Amino acid sequence: MIIDRIEPIALRIPAPRRPPDVPSPLVSGDLCLTLARVTTRSGLQGYGECLSLRPPMQQALFATIRDAIAPHYLGKPVGEREALNLAARKRFASFGRAGTVLNALAAVDIALWDIAGKEAGQSVSALLGGAKRSRVPVMASLDKYDHPGRARKRVEQALARGVASVKVHEASLEVIEEVRRAIPAATPFVADCNNAHTLADVKREQKRWAALDLLFLEDPSWPPEDLLDCPALPGITIGMGADLGSAEQMAVYARTASIGVLQPDVCMLGGLSEARRALGVLASAGKTAAPHTPFVGPAALASLHMLAVTDKEGYFATVEADDSMDAYGFGLTRWQKSLEVPTAPGLGFDLDPEFLRRYDCTAGR
Repeated sequence: MIIDRIEPIALRIPAPRRPPDVPSPLVSGDLCLTLARVTTRSGLQGYGECLSLRPPMQQALFATIRDAIAPHYLGKPVGEREALNLAARKRFASFGRAGTVLNALAAVDIALWDIAGKEAGQSVSALLGGAKRSRVPVMASLDKYDHPGRARKRVEQALARGVASVKVHEASLEVIEEVRRAIPAATPFVADCNNAHTLADVKREQKRWAALDLLFLEDPSWPPEDLLDCPALPGITIGMGADLGSAEQMAVYARTASIGVLQPDVCMLGGLSEARRALGVLASAGKTAAPHTPFVGPAALASLHMLAVTDKEGYFATVEADDSMDAYGFGLTRWQKSLEVPTAPGLGFDLDPEFLRRYDCTAGR
């Protein structure tokens, strides 16, 4: 099959209005999705996604797909998707081995895996080596509240939905400690600090961090390179790597004793072609792979397939959303106990045309 057209698509989904009993996060706003629709000469279509979230990133990614990535792929065979991905990485390496270009590349690469699965009559997880599980537990991934009472209340609401685990995005140790009091000891709990601290900060409060009994402490410090020479911290499992752009970068961090969990992000890695390599690297290194899943579109489906093939069961972290943001209609954006891994060919679902029509803001770009 030959690639005939690559169309970037910009969607803007209004943030849902929160009921009076739901706390307001520190930052809120419309959700921006940047997609790629790839069509072959035979008419088969696939969809992919890159991580954009906000309008400025969406504009840059839309233009990068249209003007840089698409010309590299047009007229090429879908079956050469992994070689094309590598060639693109080399071609644009002078612009960085992580970041905007690789993120844009992911949208096209994911779409090609979707097409390849549809042509073969196989799911993406089958193409990746075969699913080891049919369902994936859901982790409620909370917005940042920066307030102990509001954060705790939102965690309690998530737990009431029956989620299997909880993740907060908080920098304050005091806020995280308050949230911990609301979470049963048997419920896996992740705290993502978004690099708010230094490694010296973490070491100084090591006993308090350890007392939280976290599944892992995500992105605790800046710069992350300080972790490379850090020995294991008793009682603390550090997770990181969602911003890494290659399997080779994953391998560097997988060699350090302080890091127990690596978080391959299908978009930041430049698509499923590189994500498959990254999962192999982590399996060889004996590190836990916890795919990073801040998505509601095709990248969310791609991440479900990644989670289906990992050796150790992982969690799909469902961001704060509601059914109005569900582009597929099977509960992908809902806090619940678990999600079924799609088994239909390709990613398993195509985007709802009405969803695309309703939120399309491509005109004028």
